[in-house]
Amino acid sequence: MDLRVLHIDTEPTWRGGENQLGLLIGELSRRGVTSVLVGKKGSALEEKVQKLEAKEAFFLPLRGEFDILSARKIARIVDQRAIPIIHSHTSHAHTLAFLAKLLSHKRPKVLVTRRVDFDIYKKGTFKPFTFLKYRYMAGHFIAISERIRDVLLQGGVPEEKISLVYSGVDPQRVKGGDGSSLKQRYKVEKGETVLGNISYFADHKAHEDAIAALKIVRERGHKARLFLAGHGEREPHLRNLVKAQGLDDVVTFLGYWEEIRDLLAFFDLFVVSSRQEGLSTSIIDAFFAGCPVVATDAGGIPELVKDGLTGLLRRKGDPSSLAEGIIYAIENPTAMKEMAEKARSLAEEHFTAKRMAEGNLEVYLRLLGR
Repeated sequence: MDLRVLHIDTEPTWRGGENQLGLLIGELSRRGVTSVLVGKKGSALEEKVQKLEAKEAFFLPLRGEFDILSARKIARIVDQRAIPIIHSHTSHAHTLAFLAKLLSHKRPKVLVTRRVDFDIYKKGTFKPFTFLKYRYMAGHFIAISERIRDVLLQGGVPEEKISLVYSGVDPQRVKGGDGSSLKQRYKVEKGETVLGNISYFADHKAHEDAIAALKIVRERGHKARLFLAGHGEREPHLRNLVKAQGLDDVVTFLGYWEEIRDLLAFFDLFVVSSRQEGLSTSIIDAFFAGCPVVATDAGGIPELVKDGLTGLLRRKGDPSSLAEGIIYAIENPTAMKEMAEKARSLAEEHFTAKRMAEGNLEVYLRLLGR
């Protein structure tokens, strides 16, 4: 297929969105689409670029969304390679793509993928600029969940400019894990329930709610331990919280994990305490791994976790509610296993990287009038 797309990601760290970008580029490559990548110099994306399947990659300063020098360089890349679409994967990339379009002779289409369910007019934004940005500075938006689609509509984006394309994962990355060595390493005793979470330590993930829920579960007489995999700016705060709660022996910080297959096999229950969430690909990973899920009703999570069918859904921001879900899961392992099987079927039907790439490609072709 003779199609070239330039992807922009301005994040310095590697999180769910960057993993999605990597999967998308790989799947597009297998469909004959040429991907050119622009990222931030010194970012985690630059460190991992050799693992991606982009034809070319450029790492620029990207000093904020009004970096005219970087936008000019992006425009030059677009013109030299006759690229018809700039696909932005972050909010700052959205503005940079629009500036590059203005500076380009080719006038490419600007497509924006939105992954977060925050109000686009959240506190701290300059509302007149935000209105212009979302109303006029992109030809089309991809929302990764119905919840995000609703946020865009509420923000004034016309319905015809929004397409729903769910995020997807690579099932082979998580299937067939063996958690036995981890049980030995962390001395998990018979009768203990291993609760786990894999995510960046950011405010909206609300790990403190999972920690508070664990305390309630243990006070109710259940031997449960919590393992948190990830990294981020809130880790010191969370460690201090665990210490203050006297939970040092039952909460373990695992650090960042690249390969999560064995980790998901180690967890008896995947617990998500987010207060805001675009969709949560970590839940999809858990689905494919056959790990039962208890999660909050934040953002797009209810589109994955159907309460009592594919997992248990509890009120966001309410550790007591989350604890009740965990206790039910511990006391009803057969029911949770049945939910995990239905969750795997749901993931196979709707949430693979292949399905995600097909949805993105469909949007590309529509933008170009093909």
